[in-house]
Amino acid sequence: MLELHTLAMAVLVALAGYVAAQSGQWDDLLDDLAGTWSTGSGAVRTGPGFWNPRTQQFTVPRSAGRSYSFTKDGFWEEAIFQWSNDPTDPHCVTATLLWQHGNFTLLPNNGTLRMDPFWGDGFQSQWIGCDTTASANDNNTLAPVASYNQIEFYQTPAISVDAHYGVASWKLEMAQLSGEPLNPMWKVLNPPSMLPTDVLHIRRYGLE
Repeated sequence: MLELHTLAMAVLVALAGYVAAQSGQWDDLLDDLAGTWSTGSGAVRTGPGFWNPRTQQFTVPRSAGRSYSFTKDGFWEEAIFQWSNDPTDPHCVTATLLWQHGNFTLLPNNGTLRMDPFWGDGFQSQWIGCDTTASANDNNTLAPVASYNQIEFYQTPAISVDAHYGVASWKLEMAQLSGEPLNPMWKVLNPPSMLPTDVLHIRRYGLE
């Protein structure tokens, strides 16, 4: 009986040590994750320069890309601008602008990154036309804006230091649960550039 009790205590101590180690690992990751990250040249960034919740309009960046911002206390924001050419006519493009924000958690059992949006706050704009990015930017108010709310799941983010345009920079690598990777992102700001971390369309601007 004593041996079983001793074994049980040993298991509990080992489990407590494992939980503490995991907690410390996630705390370190949260510290490193905080900031604004952007792909490529950093043209796409979260914050008021991308989406205006009061006017519900996007500002089209000079080039395509993706940006995420994270805070240490569990808030996130996403900005995406992507476009592709029509193979039958290179002057024609399909373009998408997307913005949302909310709360995120690192699931303690496996480190999965779960990103829950503030429902009703996310928006996207899409257009198909034979236009240039510059003229689309001049006329972005003509592009329809629709509600967008999507929970996102990713494998445990990997953060390292790597060369970016010849400069040692913080690098963020994220992948879908299927294993499909996103393009690497680079830390461009810390503290992050973000819109207020609450439900904007009701609490702040009263937009229904």
